[in-house]
Amino acid sequence: MSSFLGFDRDYQEKAPFLRGFFYIRFLMKTFLKLIGVFAFASVVIAASFISYDFIKTREAFPPQTYIGKIDVSNLTQSEAVAKLKSFPLSEIFAPLITLEADIATFTFAPEQLGINLLYKQTIRKAFLQTHKGNYIEELKERISKGESYGSLILGIDNQALRAMLEIIANKIQSSPKDASIVFYEDTGAYHIEAEDVGRQIDIKKSMANFKKGLYEGNLLVPLSIDYSYPEISEKELRANPPIQRIGVYTTYYGAHDSPNRIHNIKLVASWIDGTLLMPGERFSVADVLGVVSPEKGFKRAFVIVGGELVPLLGGGSCQIATTLYNTVKLANLNVLERRNHSFYFNIYPLGRDAGVYPGQLDFKFENNSGYPILIKTVATDKKLSFRIYGTPSGKTVKFSGASILGRSSSGKYVPMSLRQVIAADIPFKTFVTVTVYDENGKQLKKETISSFYKLYGDKTNVPIRAPEPRQ
Repeated sequence: MSSFLGFDRDYQEKAPFLRGFFYIRFLMKTFLKLIGVFAFASVVIAASFISYDFIKTREAFPPQTYIGKIDVSNLTQSEAVAKLKSFPLSEIFAPLITLEADIATFTFAPEQLGINLLYKQTIRKAFLQTHKGNYIEELKERISKGESYGSLILGIDNQALRAMLEIIANKIQSSPKDASIVFYEDTGAYHIEAEDVGRQIDIKKSMANFKKGLYEGNLLVPLSIDYSYPEISEKELRANPPIQRIGVYTTYYGAHDSPNRIHNIKLVASWIDGTLLMPGERFSVADVLGVVSPEKGFKRAFVIVGGELVPLLGGGSCQIATTLYNTVKLANLNVLERRNHSFYFNIYPLGRDAGVYPGQLDFKFENNSGYPILIKTVATDKKLSFRIYGTPSGKTVKFSGASILGRSSSGKYVPMSLRQVIAADIPFKTFVTVTVYDENGKQLKKETISSFYKLYGDKTNVPIRAPEPRQ
């Protein structure tokens, strides 16, 4: 009895501990059951989600999928095409594209440049990017990357692109511009304007550049430009500005010169005024005249044709050639071509006249000074003056008087005076010596200008085919 009572006493003493142990074990079993239930539920939920996602995304884009800037999540390919078509390309792709053309930039909406979106190809490519055939791999990629962006497949209307590039080309096309000088003779002040290159867009290369830049995702595309360069630079002019007079000569009109003749002289003189010639450059009066036509402002005045005075367009231009010829000689420049008139007129220096008519006669010279030269003109109702500016060489040029040889009755040319030649009304030759001296007066060069005249042109017996218009 005592032992039984002792056992009961031990049990009673250990009972609270045992009850706690069993309770903890009960809780642990319950917790493990709950974990198992939760894990099972999670698996079920995950499996359900994956099953739903798998079914949903087999025929549609997965969530967080964008084409350009447009969200196409959960849309089928046809639905995505329809959605893209509802937006302008500027919202899908880019609002503006800039074309850079050296001195200017031009900005357009993509549609203006002939860009169009190939909807079906774009959607198909994006769909294949998100549906690679292994769903688990696709899911992993989506989870790791988050948002997915499909690239755009763009097309270009070549005709529209070319038309826009031609518009730009017309805006920036330019010829090379030489540096120039504006010289104010009365004050000696001058201003040099810088040169500029010529520009011409290469349409074919620019189209290729545009397509390449577009497919690389560039919204700023440089155009291809061909450059042509001026012959005269500001640097050259500033080094030796042609502002010091090296030659000047003036001729006067005759008492019987018509208004038409004086008009033509003024017209051509205005074209020559301000002409700038660089070292080695040549000048032709016939080139300045060009095609002699009424559209250019020419009027009819006397011209020597076949030994007669004939009223033709451009008459009077010979006074331009003669005056410039004497200026050029005094400036010690190189004369390339000069012929005297067949008749001598006393408004010209004897033996130093020069004729010109395009296709028949010309006066040409070369700037052999080694420096830039500038030609200035003054043409009034009474006189014509040319002045050549450049860099002085220290040299001076002097003309001798004209030596005259008249044709005698025997056919030989003998020394005569101008008065004798005029009185006899005979052909005659003249010889003028041109001498060049250095700054110390030492003779450097001597040459002879030879001329031959059939008649003295101011006499009444000069053949006139038709009267000259007086207006």
